[in-house]
Amino acid sequence: MSMYTALTGVSASQAEISAISHNIANVGTYGFKGSRVEFADIFSSSPLEVGRTSTGSGVQTGRVTQIFTQGNVTATGNVLDIAIEGAGFFPVRASSGQTSETLYTRAGAFSLDNEGRIVNSMGAQLMGWPTATDGTPLSGTLEGTLPLTIPPARGDIKATTTINAELHFPSDETKIGQQASVPPAPFSQDDPTTYAFKTAVVANDENGAAMNAWLYLAKSDASDAADPSTTWETYLVVEGSEKAATTAQSTTFDANGKILTGGQITFGLGDRDMSVDLSGSTLMDSDFEVATLDHNGLRKSTLYAVEVDSNGTLWAGYSSGESIAMGKIVLANFTNPQGMRQMGATALSQTPDSGVPVLGVPGESGFGLLRSGSLERSNVDLTEELVNLITAQRNYQASAKAMETSSSLSQTILNMRG
Repeated sequence: MSMYTALTGVSASQAEISAISHNIANVGTYGFKGSRVEFADIFSSSPLEVGRTSTGSGVQTGRVTQIFTQGNVTATGNVLDIAIEGAGFFPVRASSGQTSETLYTRAGAFSLDNEGRIVNSMGAQLMGWPTATDGTPLSGTLEGTLPLTIPPARGDIKATTTINAELHFPSDETKIGQQASVPPAPFSQDDPTTYAFKTAVVANDENGAAMNAWLYLAKSDASDAADPSTTWETYLVVEGSEKAATTAQSTTFDANGKILTGGQITFGLGDRDMSVDLSGSTLMDSDFEVATLDHNGLRKSTLYAVEVDSNGTLWAGYSSGESIAMGKIVLANFTNPQGMRQMGATALSQTPDSGVPVLGVPGESGFGLLRSGSLERSNVDLTEELVNLITAQRNYQASAKAMETSSSLSQTILNMRG
C-alpha cells in the first residue's frame, strides 16, 4: 500500500513539473496564460474502520487550472497587433477541411492574407460584426459575425473617354518651343521641330490600368494684321502610337485669347473614342502652361492606411480619400473561462463547463478595451515558475525516496522468510 501511495506522489510531481515546464516554454508566447496543477488527497475507508487511525492513499491531480490574469502590454507599432486590456477574447474561425469552428484567443498578432482577410499566424480568421460605412454595427449576435476583411483595392473601373485640359498657350509669336516653322512640317512625335509643346496626360484602359499617353501641340497659324486669330493643332499619342482624329484637330483663338472655333477633338482608339476637351484653354501673354489636366476614367483606389480604434471599429483609408469602416471587432466572454478547453496555438474552445459565449463591443461593461499597435505578453512569472520547479523536483525526489524505502522494507520481509 505504501508503494502505491508513494507512486501517486511521483505521478503528481511529474504532472506539476510538466505544467511548470509548459509555462516556462511559453514565457515568450503572446497571449499565453499560465496554468497550475491543483491536487487532492486520496482517502478511502470502510464503514467499520476507525476514522482516527485511517491513513490516506496518496494524491491525485484534481485539475489543471489556467490563470487568466492580465499580461503586460508591449507596443509593437504594427496596427494589426491588437492587445485586450481587460476581460474578453478574440473570436477566430479556424477552418479544417469542410468544417469550421469558432475558437477564442487572447493573442492579437494579426495580419492580412493574400485575399485581404485578417488572420493570425495559424491562419485562423478574426471574426467581427459587419458595419455601415460610418461604423454602425449591423449585427449583434455570434451567428451574425463574419470574417473581417480589408480589400487591397475598391471602387469601379472605367476606361477614359474624355481628357479635360485647360492649357494656356503663349500669344508671343516667338514662343513656339523647338517648332521650326508656322505652319510646321507634318507631325512626327520623333521630330521635335514638328511641334511646339508636349505634355503627359493620365488615362485608363479598360482594365483601369494607366496608359502612357501624351498630348502634342503645334502652332499652325499665327495672327497678322488681316487675321488676328491664332490656331493650334492637337495630336494624341497613346503607348507610342499616334491616334487618328475623327474630328478637326484645330483650336482657333480670337484676338482676346478666347476660343473662337474648335476645342473639342475626338481620337479613335480602336475599340472606343477618346475626346480631348480644351474648352477652358486660353491664349495669354505668358509661357506655355498646363493649368488643369484630368480625365473621366476610373480605377480602383488602393489601400494606404488601416486604423483600429479603442472600441474595435476597423477603418481603412484608400487613395480616393475615403475612410471607410470595414467592420467591428467584437469580444467574447464566458461565465467560467477556466472551464474552456485548451486547443493549442493559444486558442480555447467553449465547453459545457465554460458556458456559452457572450459577445460585446470593446469598452462596454464586462469587456476590455483594445490597444492597436500592441500585444499582450504571457502572464507567466519566470522567477516564480523556477521556484515552483525546484519545489516540484524536491517533491518528486521525496516521493521517489518513499518508494525506495517501501521497496527496501518489502525486500527485508522477503529476506526474513528466507
